[in-house]
Amino acid sequence: MAGVLVFGDINVDVLARLERDLRPGDDNLVPALQHHCGGVGANAAIALARWGVPVRLLGCVGRDWFGEFALRCLERERIDVSFVQQTERALTGLIFIPISSDGQRTIIGSRGANAEILFRDDAWTCLDGVEALFLVGYDFLSPASRRVAEGLLHEAAKRGVRIALDVGVAPSQQIPQTILEVARNVTLLFVSLGEAMALTGRSQKEQVLAALEESGTNEIIVKLGADGCLLRETSGWCAVPPFAVSATDTTGAGDAFAAAYLRARLREWPPNHAALLANAAGAAAAAVLGAGENMPGPDAVLQLLNERKLTGEMEQMRQRAIRNLQKEFQSAESAGSSTTC
Repeated sequence: MAGVLVFGDINVDVLARLERDLRPGDDNLVPALQHHCGGVGANAAIALARWGVPVRLLGCVGRDWFGEFALRCLERERIDVSFVQQTERALTGLIFIPISSDGQRTIIGSRGANAEILFRDDAWTCLDGVEALFLVGYDFLSPASRRVAEGLLHEAAKRGVRIALDVGVAPSQQIPQTILEVARNVTLLFVSLGEAMALTGRSQKEQVLAALEESGTNEIIVKLGADGCLLRETSGWCAVPPFAVSATDTTGAGDAFAAAYLRARLREWPPNHAALLANAAGAAAAAVLGAGENMPGPDAVLQLLNERKLTGEMEQMRQRAIRNLQKEFQSAESAGSSTTC
């Protein structure tokens, strides 16, 4: 499989699992704080790498301890970080994530160095040999990162590279028209229902879906969290059921979802089968604390697929997904074991 270029934020996440809700002016001690490599770009890159996809990451970190920590984490995942810039103009992106007792996360932080990426003369060499470009809405928030993202869009389209865009909450609220313009030029669009409402200015689901169709994107995936997802193809909208889990932390669940879907489509899975796999990957991510290095791989997703039965046509899809994954990863293991040094 050819590789994927991911352009997106690289952060260090600091997680706090809350035992009670936050109140203004309150003190809230937690048993422990955890820190992980995070950010939608890093999360997507790690999730893709866990699926065995060759990944190249483009981004920017500060020349500080946090940046070094993030780069070490990414290198351990065998991600190509040769195009990650380091800057002294800003600190590495830092995110504080309080997690409620029911696993819902709130994000508080600064993009920091992510907004400081420089456009370089050799910028487009990062697209050499890749099959897909994965962009995130946050790429378009700052002038510097937007310039790089728009250039990548143009160059990827010239090369016939598939382009995926994962919208994100802040971009959908702050730059909706920009995101809608970008959506017209991508192959795959990932968006949550809340983000889609912000983008379209509509409040009723039917109106939101109709407005999304006008974006011109051929393949639209609307993430519904615990309710699964909706998939837009040329034949219309298809509802794909969820895999129920007890949510520990929803941080990174959407990134795991998008990575699994993209990987499946690169393997030529039908869109509805890819969406079912993505639902399982998102659920597996929500069942663990933190994203980054804790992003689920095929073993965790296969376990979930084996444990959760569906009905009718979706059950047949579940069984086929299990068979396909077992075949693909058994073949990969056999190829690896036959290699000699």
